[in-house]
Amino acid sequence: MDEFVEEVLIEYVKEQHLDRKKNAEIVISEFCSMQPPLSITIYRGHTKTPVIRPGLWYSATTDINIATHEFAGGHCCVFIIHLVDVPCIDINHFIGDKIGAKQDEKEIIFLGGGTFYKNNKLTEEGFLELEMDEFSKRKFECWYSLSNQHVRQSKIQVVKNNVERALGIIDPEEYDFINTIDDLVFDNNQLLSNEEKQQVLNEIIKRKVKGGKRRNTKKSKVKGGKKKSKRRKRKNIKNRRFIEA
Repeated sequence: MDEFVEEVLIEYVKEQHLDRKKNAEIVISEFCSMQPPLSITIYRGHTKTPVIRPGLWYSATTDINIATHEFAGGHCCVFIIHLVDVPCIDINHFIGDKIGAKQDEKEIIFLGGGTFYKNNKLTEEGFLELEMDEFSKRKFECWYSLSNQHVRQSKIQVVKNNVERALGIIDPEEYDFINTIDDLVFDNNQLLSNEEKQQVLNEIIKRKVKGGKRRNTKKSKVKGGKKKSKRRKRKNIKNRRFIEA
């Protein structure tokens, strides 16, 4: 995980603060959208509101006792949420060793933009109210799913953002040394997919052509000494820092 994303997550979990200057809410949403989808049951406690309002992402816990005793208030409310193929961030998995006692909350963040349903067939929207539990709290059950269209749009937007970030940190003077996706080197390189690298390469090629910088391949091979010198220079370029949100 990128250090910037880690910093944002730790600040959110430990201080319950989302820094607007860091676009923290969006950073967490984009990182969540990159995680593998899960189908699990989680729990969420509310102090007053018997509904879950729309958001970029939601926070919940894998422990019903935490939701009931730590987050639900008065006679309200505990939600039993069955996720259906939804990308999630397991907080303890990523930063559990850096949040102290907050580990006990067993927090899960799941991606927003989906729909809550009253039934497991996903045909009736809303929250199914159950009998009050032994602690006199209102209890609801629901199934949560993202539409295929939303997932597709979300992934497209994440790829677009990553490509724009990569292009923003590559010096145009390096374009002549970039001819394949293997020439694109970043810190945390594994966070940039081959699909994203290809899009970055395609854009660089366009910019070369537009700027009249495309070189004749055969001609450059004839000037072996100069080409070799450029390659050495290329290898000495310090890895660029790619911040994945």
